[in-house]
Amino acid sequence: MKKLMIALMAIVAMTLMSSCGNSSLSDDPKEMVGQLDENLKAGDGNKFVTMLGDVKTKAISFLKDNPGKAKEYLQAAQKFLVDNKDKVAEVIGKISDSEIAKKAQSLVSDMSSQDVGKLLENIPGL
Repeated sequence: MKKLMIALMAIVAMTLMSSCGNSSLSDDPKEMVGQLDENLKAGDGNKFVTMLGDVKTKAISFLKDNPGKAKEYLQAAQKFLVDNKDKVAEVIGKISDSEIAKKAQSLVSDMSSQDVGKLLENIPGL
């Protein structure tokens, strides 16, 4: 569990550094799922994983003022990941850097297999 949290923190940190807070990810869960779908169909594993990090970061930002929205947001992402698990695995498999690919697989596994409430509890610093 400790290794998984370290991996998640690394991916979130990479995401924050690469996006510099300029995420155009929608606040609406349905629109966010549409954006994930477009990104998945594009087939770029690095961009898809970055967007997943953005989803988690945005959910964290909702926690302070609206925990219900954070849960709804993560549930929508989780359903998308479960419904598209084969395509997600295929796209992540195309990531050339094996360390990033392993971390991406861990992030997807964590986001799609845990109860959302538990996932929110396991976010570092909360």
